[in-house]
Amino acid sequence: MCMISMNMHQAAAVTGGTLAGKPTIFRGISTDSRQDCTGKLFVALQGENFNGEDYCAQAQANGAVALLVSHAVDVNIPQLICEDSLRGLSILGKYWAKQSSAKIIAITGSNGKTTVKNMLFSILSVSHICSATQGNLNNEIGVPLTLCSINTDDEFAVIEMGAAKVGDISHLVSLVDIHTAVLTNVSPAHIGRFENFANIVAEKGQIFSTLNAEDYAVLPFDDEYFHTWQQACQAKIMSFGQNQQADVTLDAISDVQLPVAGLHNRINATCAKAIAKTLNISCDEIKKGLENFTPETGRLQNLGKIDGVIVINDCYNANVQSVKAAIDVLAEYSDETVLIFGDMAELGDESARLHAEIGQYAKSKNISQLLTIGQDSKFAAQAFGEKAQHFKDKSAIKPYLWQNWQNFSSVLVKGSRSMQLEDIINAIKTEKVA
Repeated sequence: MCMISMNMHQAAAVTGGTLAGKPTIFRGISTDSRQDCTGKLFVALQGENFNGEDYCAQAQANGAVALLVSHAVDVNIPQLICEDSLRGLSILGKYWAKQSSAKIIAITGSNGKTTVKNMLFSILSVSHICSATQGNLNNEIGVPLTLCSINTDDEFAVIEMGAAKVGDISHLVSLVDIHTAVLTNVSPAHIGRFENFANIVAEKGQIFSTLNAEDYAVLPFDDEYFHTWQQACQAKIMSFGQNQQADVTLDAISDVQLPVAGLHNRINATCAKAIAKTLNISCDEIKKGLENFTPETGRLQNLGKIDGVIVINDCYNANVQSVKAAIDVLAEYSDETVLIFGDMAELGDESARLHAEIGQYAKSKNISQLLTIGQDSKFAAQAFGEKAQHFKDKSAIKPYLWQNWQNFSSVLVKGSRSMQLEDIINAIKTEKVA
């Protein structure tokens, strides 16, 4: 059986909601009325700037057979009325996950969690039936949706969990029984929402809070907080990292030809192998899975040469640690290396200092030019000094790129999701370069 499939009577009993209209069976859940909702339950979520109940008729037109709403709406299909539609979705996800015998692997961390998730999914898919978070659906909406997509015959389910504020991880781990919990690393990502770094360390550590002695915790041995998490954890420990004292080191993947560049990705691969070991996956399957894994668009994606210049698309997101990792990759290239760098978001009062730190780091790695876009990235340009230029927006940088393109050898584009620097990538691909 594929994904969640329930009678509305059953859904009402599970959530404690009220059923209005004839009971029906739905298969699958959608929160986006614009998509194909055929046979699905449409969950009308509420937000600061939207009300999903305004789109119930559109969801019905796109095939939805039932609704989960906070109030009855004037749409002629069965409705499950819950006071809080997001809580109703969470309860359904928690219930459905328990219907499967799949071992649950939960992954969090400031950097690398999506890459590690994809590496592990590739490993498990060699010989096993499994499901995994799609894209980065890792928040209080995405995790319940992922749980509802687990197949009843799955052997494993890989769940990515993100945290944008204190309490997020605690909530997400309460929804599922975890067999292996994974922390990739911690860095000051989103520090503006957490107030201080200590809160980030504590929140990420909550991934281990529901484990018992039969479960596994996979920890980054190189992290300064390793022993803090280790001592607080009740589960069996599997560590990974560069340090030779880790359970899984870089030596353990020395025979693997990874399809991605960078030391940080080799460390991600050691993490994926450590997880696989807790699941009794063979070394042959691990090697095959790592070598066959496909990186996502916008994550250190080498686009090859465009008009004679190597272009690397790493514009999906950015924080201090991931930007430094990208700079390390760019530094491996010769001649005129150019970093196009947009603002790192949600750094609060630390923003100016951390952006300046990036400029200093790029300079120390002998990057030839630093071209910054946005607001706080100007502090990176100032710290880099000569051969740095700051542009107020994406349109302002284009004339400089086109005029100087023939002087470049390699260009890496990196910035936070809010900067949408894929616009620069698309311009490089499509606009005539003089």
